[in-house]
Amino acid sequence: MPSLVAFNRQWNIGSDDFVFPEITEALVRISWVAFGVSVFVFHFPLACSTHNLTFHFLALLVINVITILLAIFTAVISARGTIMDSQPRRLLPRLLYIRLPIFIIEVALTILATVHAFRSTNGGEGCNFATIARVTIVLEWFLIATAIVGLFIVFHLTESEVEDGTTIAQKSWSRRMRIFKIGQDHSMRAALDDLAVLISSFFVDSDLVPSDVVAGLLLAYHSPNNQYPPVKEKEHENRPSWMNLKDAEYFLHHATCVYGWPTYILYNCGLKSIYRLFRKLQCCGRMRCAQGQSMVVEDNCCYCNTAAVILANERRNIDLQFMSFRNRLYEVPFAVIADHDRKSIVITIRGSCSLIDLVTDLSLEDELMTVDVDQDATLSQDENIDRRGDVRVHRGMLRSARYVFDTLNKNKILNDLFISNPNYQLVVCGHSLGAGVGSLLTMLLKQEYPTVICYAFAPPGCVISEYGQDEMEKYVMSVVSGDDIVSRMSFQSLHRLRERVFQELMGCQRAKHEILIRGVYQLFFKYPWQDESLSGVPRLPDSPTADLESALLTRRSSYGSAEAANDPANDPPSRNPEHNKRLQLYVPGCTVYLSTVDGATNETWIDPKCLSDVKLSVSVLSDHLPAAVQKFLGSAPGSSSEESSEEIVVVTSQPV
Repeated sequence: MPSLVAFNRQWNIGSDDFVFPEITEALVRISWVAFGVSVFVFHFPLACSTHNLTFHFLALLVINVITILLAIFTAVISARGTIMDSQPRRLLPRLLYIRLPIFIIEVALTILATVHAFRSTNGGEGCNFATIARVTIVLEWFLIATAIVGLFIVFHLTESEVEDGTTIAQKSWSRRMRIFKIGQDHSMRAALDDLAVLISSFFVDSDLVPSDVVAGLLLAYHSPNNQYPPVKEKEHENRPSWMNLKDAEYFLHHATCVYGWPTYILYNCGLKSIYRLFRKLQCCGRMRCAQGQSMVVEDNCCYCNTAAVILANERRNIDLQFMSFRNRLYEVPFAVIADHDRKSIVITIRGSCSLIDLVTDLSLEDELMTVDVDQDATLSQDENIDRRGDVRVHRGMLRSARYVFDTLNKNKILNDLFISNPNYQLVVCGHSLGAGVGSLLTMLLKQEYPTVICYAFAPPGCVISEYGQDEMEKYVMSVVSGDDIVSRMSFQSLHRLRERVFQELMGCQRAKHEILIRGVYQLFFKYPWQDESLSGVPRLPDSPTADLESALLTRRSSYGSAEAANDPANDPPSRNPEHNKRLQLYVPGCTVYLSTVDGATNETWIDPKCLSDVKLSVSVLSDHLPAAVQKFLGSAPGSSSEESSEEIVVVTSQPV
């Protein structure tokens, strides 16, 4: 930071990002030169008749030696200074100007050497120089191709005539999304454009490159002054009896088994599991479940996903009534199951497993991607949901919930099931994206089925606004485990994280390569890599009785250094005032938070506002996985899986 300016263009790389690439290039080229020299030593080419090839080969050796020296010099220059101070690296663009003609000469010589190498013979008995040279030239082409790919990655399409930072950011991210628009319909292209607008809002008026963001996150993670909202218990008067961990653990199985065959194979590795799956496949046939025929929509020709669901429920007394694996924009896969063990009709919705699901997940922009509940034909008739004021929900999840709702009504699935099972309980469940969609689907279904309930596992932190929670808490139980980042992710929380990253970068007095090495080291090793500057960073009081307010008012220091943060010029960019006007969305319903303290799992019913900030830890992603949620539920007090003594195949997935 700032990004490199060379050849009259801004690049997606900083002047301090050449340390690792140039060292790697130097080592690879040294290996190439060593191999080339060995060719001359053991296959003396002057004794052969391939003199033209020998000349080009020697020229390539010289060019590579020069490039090695320049690469080492570039790495040394790039390692100078700090992230924010690029003045010590001012010579780096000149080195790139020198390297460009050398690279062009290298490409030209490689072309000539290739022509002579593949036209020449070995030049006599016992002369294998041409054959060995061909191998060496192929390796040279690999070096050139790697350089070209790297150039393509860091190339930044900017227009000098555009001066507005917002427009530049939007155009830049819109171009980056082009590759994902290939083969997509108009609605998906429009959604990707909206997503580009959202992402660009995090980079407006900032000169960050990807490595700056990584370094800033490492600084924020290792900062000694991290403070997160405290976990506050929330008393829920007359909380329904079905809101308990034992039942939640049971229905988590339904929420995870709908992910399909790829995750079945991933989490059930072994020839026996694969053989059992192949036995269930019916290529170009009609799938039948154990108890009768099920309606399957858009599964593959062998019904692999349906077979995986059947295998996952072999030990349960269920009927698969309907399964849809249609995955379009705002059209999520789901299944309807009659669970005779629990006398329940279960609607289970799949979480994120594709680019389309990711687009739905990341639709966090308040103005673009949320909608007032009164704009929905069904929710507008609900007088209870917005009694306290305007209620907004995640637009993408509401559209997905509306798709499931309309599909159920169109095929009269629930009507048919309740005719044959009149006293069954209607249950909605889902994980990740499926949890958010399921909670809003519950609000749609409760008009006709007032006893419907929902188990939302690891739901996104941007489903419904505060005034809609009173009604949502009657029907939805959310389960959040550990440091799950998805349940803490909202438009506002991501912008607050952005500010933390800026603050750490502004106060940092370390080189970027040092931050990356130390930061990654401390992620994987228990004992920190300390030195004098690190040990001198002031920390917040560890004692709970300390004067916390006084400590928070003290100048915040960076993990990198404590001195630069005092400079007013280094204050982080203030958040856009328009962000304060956007309505905060939260995790839906009654929220139970499962955490591990001293090896024991604690169960706490919390206010969703406790999840308003992203908590950085090594388990922010792993705690979101269904396997992690299942582990938390299984080890929590009062939760005992009914299948703990049985060998049940559980399909889990690692969502996007």
